Amino acid sequence: MPEILEVEMFRRSASLVIGRTVKSVTATDRIVVPEPAAVRMLVGRRITDVTRRGKMMTIHAGPARDPLAIDVHFGMSGRIIVDGSSPIDELAYGASDDTKWIRFALRFASGEMLLSDPRRFARVQPSSAWAGLGPDAFEVGKREFIDRVGARRAPLKAVLLDQSVLAGLGNMLVDEILLRAGLDPRRLVNTVSPTELGNVHAVMRRVLPELARKGGSHAGRLSAELRFAGAACPVDAHPMDRCVVGGRTTIFCPRHQH
Repeated sequence: MPEILEVEMFRRSASLVIGRTVKSVTATDRIVVPEPAAVRMLVGRRITDVTRRGKMMTIHAGPARDPLAIDVHFGMSGRIIVDGSSPIDELAYGASDDTKWIRFALRFASGEMLLSDPRRFARVQPSSAWAGLGPDAFEVGKREFIDRVGARRAPLKAVLLDQSVLAGLGNMLVDEILLRAGLDPRRLVNTVSPTELGNVHAVMRRVLPELARKGGSHAGRLSAELRFAGAACPVDAHPMDRCVVGGRTTIFCPRHQH
């Protein structure tokens, strides 16, 4: 599913519509757009900014005296298409384009911004100003990271996936980060030292820009082709194990992750 890297790609693409005035809104899918009347209030408004925190993208519209903000969460397979182009041509976990999967659209005098989502898990709704989200994974400092993660009493991977602790990391990124940090995703956080958590933060700070340059969360050393029990670990070639942590399928190396 789209993680912080993919949503940042979507935000950059969506920023192309800043300065345009909305001529019409398509918001007929009541699952994806549960409050269509509120979202249609974008009509006649000028897009002033597109921001992001974690996996949440927010569209801001004027005027300044009466601003409106709309949150877009991409769910499992949602993606943005602006003026006929998307930063991600086809999601590995989704399917190819079909106009029947357009769940939300902003159309302008010139061009359009569409939300395509085959599985209908995306949500478009009036902004809650990122209520309940922790600090963004790109921005959180080492001390805050250690304090927030270390305060929990749950498996390490489950804590890193908790968007109220840290916003933006998803299943693939957490597995990649813990693979490189050499930590077992099942370990309870209260058994992980501040030094080890500091190393997780350092690895995260390296992994995020690296995979952003390579094209997304799927581009790590723990590629989709290696996400099965018995696959050779990309660090030490030992057969990897598969389990469930925090409700998510987890791949890890029992030899060097401890």
